[in-house]
Amino acid sequence: MKIINKILQHMYVQAELLNNQNIIKALQKTGPHSTLLDVGCWDGVNTQVWITAAHAEKSLGIEPVSSAAAKSKKRGIKTFVVKADSGKWPLKDGSVDCIVSNQVVEHLSDLDSFFAQAQRVLKPGGHIITSTNNLSSLHNIFALLMGWAPFDLTNSSSFKWGIGNPLATHRGENDKRGLTWTHKTIYTAHWLMEWQQVYGFIPLEIYGAGLYPLPAVFGRYVAKYSAFITTLCQKRK
Repeated sequence: MKIINKILQHMYVQAELLNNQNIIKALQKTGPHSTLLDVGCWDGVNTQVWITAAHAEKSLGIEPVSSAAAKSKKRGIKTFVVKADSGKWPLKDGSVDCIVSNQVVEHLSDLDSFFAQAQRVLKPGGHIITSTNNLSSLHNIFALLMGWAPFDLTNSSSFKWGIGNPLATHRGENDKRGLTWTHKTIYTAHWLMEWQQVYGFIPLEIYGAGLYPLPAVFGRYVAKYSAFITTLCQKRK
């Protein structure tokens, strides 16, 4: 079992790296973006990568964990300590050119609030790049066929990980990092795209990364079943 978990962890890391490349690709394709907002920016390390790819002159961040937000601020990112799905973001209407949210929406309880705020702060013609785990990935489909919890929902408990899936990485470990790390819901690309259309976004492209147990690059060709998905949408002009 330990060997299987190590293999799964390695595949996860490779898929995650490719997923970051997909976000960079989306930023470069749609940029330059003068003002970039990273929702769920954590410590700002990845935000700096997004800033470079977008050729952004102004960088903003939203992060609910104050200790992580403090590190982001030290990196020169104007960071607000607020929850992404709880109330109004402290930003003006139509003040942002591009929004990136990487591995965030699966942690949120109110996606309507998230997309409503994204629509509000984006300029007409602005872009939103949303990246997350994929419910319809091959490994999650396998888990459901076995009658188990999807792999990407095995950290739904704030007390213990791996509940519901005997092959889950970190199964049985206690989660001491708090509720911000638990997954509330995971989505398919079609589901996310249609949800964004409700708020006036135009679907442009879907990127995939990871296709367990195959090499991560295979996910680019069958995004519908990839481990990670990245949706690219545009606010109507």
